[in-house]
Amino acid sequence: MIILVKKQQIIISAFRGGISLRAMAREIGIDRKTVTKYVRDYEEKRKQLLEGKMMLMLKN
Repeated sequence: MIILVKKQQIIISAFRGGISLRAMAREIGIDRKTVTKYVRDYEEKRKQLLEGKMMLMLKN
């Protein structure tokens, strides 16, 4: 099981950029597919939040 701290490391590293998913997986010691899943999930949720904020701004 992956602890929350590792998941946060993945998301923060992806957000900052400059490191490949493969390198992230190697550095943290988890499967590359897991890193990819976490980053995709984060990006999708971030996109939804930003779209929601844009809708609120357009209504006002």
